[in-house]
Amino acid sequence: MTRALSRSVRQGVLMGQLLTVAVCTTVNHATAQVAREGPSSSIDTVLHADGYRLHFRITSGDSPTIVLESGGGEDASQWSAVQPELARLTGLAVVSYDRAGFGESDLPSHAYSALQEVEVLRACLQQLGLGETVVLVGHSYGGLLNLLYAHEYPESVKGLVLIDPNTVAFVDAIGGPYQLMELPADTLPPAPELPKAHKAGIRQSGAFPVTVETVRRATIPRELPMILITAGKSFWSREETTAAWRAAHELLVADGPNRKLLVAEESGHDIPREGSDVVLAAIQDLIRLVGERR
Repeated sequence: MTRALSRSVRQGVLMGQLLTVAVCTTVNHATAQVAREGPSSSIDTVLHADGYRLHFRITSGDSPTIVLESGGGEDASQWSAVQPELARLTGLAVVSYDRAGFGESDLPSHAYSALQEVEVLRACLQQLGLGETVVLVGHSYGGLLNLLYAHEYPESVKGLVLIDPNTVAFVDAIGGPYQLMELPADTLPPAPELPKAHKAGIRQSGAFPVTVETVRRATIPRELPMILITAGKSFWSREETTAAWRAAHELLVADGPNRKLLVAEESGHDIPREGSDVVLAAIQDLIRLVGERR
């Protein structure tokens, strides 16, 4: 693994356990089916990863592959309107998926690890034959995972589109990750009665402090093209929180020469649904920039 994190960080990320890196089963039948269906056709397939199943939606097309990473608590349905239109406009392959425990994907029994999350995604994309060159598109929490993926696999990532992403700088500005962790355990029903997605959210949220520290240690090439879309409409209850959110976005794009900030003026946080036109335009702009840099 390229530019892997230190052993001590890995141990923290894995919550003190030595978890086996997930490896997806061979799915040549899935890619073959997409090829038979023709340009911009889509299929749904389930890949097996270290004892649990992950659901993927694949739209056929050329390289680089556009990989859509959902926000925290979301699944591939967040991209239902964007994915087919994106494939039509760009002619590129587009992949969305349900992270572990969300949508049609299984909920693993082991502790959450953001590092393992991106390792699983990489392994599955490779098995699909779609992982050699990618453009990563991530919303909110998905932006953190995009940054970690770009750190781990810089040779394959050609650009990033971060959509109103959570950031380490924002977490620091509001006083740390625990300010964002709201797990009202006293009001929750017994765990067996919780919906699967709710359990997955608790699993993901419980590891958030470790996730933040993992992403803090991640670095990406300064020259890597990035477009960051920030919400035009405030969704935080306090003005100072909104200001910290925007300032963190401005700081992230200021750290490299090929980065740009866009404002989705008519959208709140859920830009993939509220401002899909802005998302589509930003991804097309990034694809053109990636092509110019080849």
